[in-house]
Parts: sequence; C-alpha cells; structure tokens
Amino acid sequence: MVRAKNPSKDTKGKRGWLVFGISCGVILFIILILLVIYLVIGWQSFQDAPGLVSNAGSDILVVEEYELDQDQMDAYIKYGYPEAFRILFYDEMLTDGSVEPVRLEVWTYYSQGVELTFINGKSSGEDLIDDPQLGDVISPPYYPEQFNAYISLDEVITAAGLDEYAVVPLEKEYLEGSEVYFGPQLSFGMKDGELRMVEVMGMTE
Repeated sequence: MVRAKNPSKDTKGKRGWLVFGISCGVILFIILILLVIYLVIGWQSFQDAPGLVSNAGSDILVVEEYELDQDQMDAYIKYGYPEAFRILFYDEMLTDGSVEPVRLEVWTYYSQGVELTFINGKSSGEDLIDDPQLGDVISPPYYPEQFNAYISLDEVITAAGLDEYAVVPLEKEYLEGSEVYFGPQLSFGMKDGELRMVEVMGMTE
C-alpha cells in the first residue's frame, strides 16, 4: 500500500512513535522479513515445515478480552472492524524513572483509505492510505480485543481459535527466547513465553 502521510499534531502520538521506533526496530525488522517470506510463499508452503503444529489444542477454554477505550469504540462505530491491524506490547521508561506498559495499535481500513493509531486505547494519529484496488477486501476472522498483553501461547491459540500454526524460532544473537508464529492471515511474536506482537493481514478477493 502507498501511504500519503497526514502527520498528527498530537505530540503524545509523536513521542509514542519515536519510542516505538527506538525500542522495537530490531524485532520489527526481523518480523517484516518473515512476513515477506510468508506472503511470498504462502501458508500452503508451511504445510511441510518442521515447525508446523496441526490439531493445535489448549486446555484454556476462555481468555479475558482487552477492554476497548472510548476512542476505539468511536472508531468501530465510524469505520467498523479493521481490515488489518498490528499490536505491539512494550514498556516505556518515564521521566520519573518508572515504567509504563504500552499497547500500541494500528488499525487499517484499506477500503476506506484510512489508518488509525492508538496508544493504550487513546487515539494518537490518523493517516490517509492509498488503496491499490486489488479487489474487495476480505475481513479477517480476528479483532483487536482478542489479544491481551503478555498472554501465553495456549491463551493465544484459544483466543484466536487456531487449529494449526507454524513456528519459526529467531536466532539467539538477535532475540534469544523469541519465536514468530504463523496462522491464516495472522502472525504473532512471543518472547519468553509471552505475547509481544500481533499482525493480522488483510486479504483481497
């Protein structure tokens, strides 16, 4: 997608993006490479992969959902469910030395030409995007509030309703104890057994 930026005047949003870029550049770079591989060779190519898990199951029956903020509820009312979204969980060091957990979300609406950014549920930016008109967008079978920060793999499997997935461990010299998982229209990153990143990809007919 070619994006025409419409920078927000919200300084908090700018600060959030700066922290996002500094704190998470490495993991996003690696994940983007894996996503390109995923998009090029497709889900079917993972069927014979050593890391493929079929008939995935979990002993966890119910996972508590994330509670949307009013800004996000307003976005649902105006635009509907996002056609793609990304969520990143990380900690931000504040000026007083304390640590604040951050949930950074980007909701994409290709068919409506807009991308929304939220930090801890609060709106922090709105960008215009250009739809390449590849076809009608198919809504993904996932929504943002399914995914809570730092939940376990079993909880992700239950929340997303996954029957199978592929797993790619990352090199220890980059991110020790980290893996990236792939399912239909979905990828997510775990570190030390905790969810740190979710990417839900849009599809067109």
